[in-house]
Amino acid sequence: MTLRSRRIILAFSILAFLIMVPLVLLYTSGYRMGSDFHLIKTGGFYVSSPVSGSQIFVDGQLEKETNILQSGFFMQNLKPGTYSVLVAKEGYWPWIKKLNIKEQMVTEARALILPREPKTAAVSEKDFLPAEAEKYAAIKSEFKKLNSLPKSEIAEKFTNHGRERMWWKPEENKVWVEWIGEEESRPYYLNEDKNLVLDSAFPVRNADFYPGRKDVIIVAVQNGVFAIETDARGGRILQPVYRGIKPVFTLHENDPAIYILDAGTLIKVSL
Repeated sequence: MTLRSRRIILAFSILAFLIMVPLVLLYTSGYRMGSDFHLIKTGGFYVSSPVSGSQIFVDGQLEKETNILQSGFFMQNLKPGTYSVLVAKEGYWPWIKKLNIKEQMVTEARALILPREPKTAAVSEKDFLPAEAEKYAAIKSEFKKLNSLPKSEIAEKFTNHGRERMWWKPEENKVWVEWIGEEESRPYYLNEDKNLVLDSAFPVRNADFYPGRKDVIIVAVQNGVFAIETDARGGRILQPVYRGIKPVFTLHENDPAIYILDAGTLIKVSL
């Protein structure tokens, strides 16, 4: 090889290096080439599921199966746009959302995925331990209050830390949820000052926050009890908790079960 040839190869190598280094730096910084051949900044999303063994699909492609140690999936370096995310598990209702990915932003979502056939059991006073006598009395008392609730009166509930408020009027059949904490701490699932979560054509007999969730409510309407997301992005997901005749429900402090009174029978639903 001649000296001239070696110099040409060296020159091309240096030129290639000078071209590739900025491209690699841009790529590792999250930049991608857009459809119009302009550089765009990427984004990502984080989706979690409360049920271990859930499969997470992105645009129809299986990306992750959750487990006890990893309940979610983080995907990054995505071009801005809309992505279809499905969380599914056999025996559970599927959750699917259209998530909008923005530049330099991580979009967060938590799946609502309930069993198709939750564990239900008819219970009575004898099923409560002697130490739970006050609990049984409180549940009975709550059902009496619900039956005597004036239609014109505003009913309201708060989450444990008191930063989410839900209210409804039985005569209007609308359920609202609002963020009453500091504005800079507003969560993704409440993007408006007053979020209309349910506008029902049928009477709302009761509403409350889903046990252990701040982004999901439960309502008793017509012949069922349903769980509804407060997150309106991509459409609110509604899943059935119980179907019967004319159920009404109540919760008790830190008990994760839902107690339902339907046709005179007290039913415990464990999800």
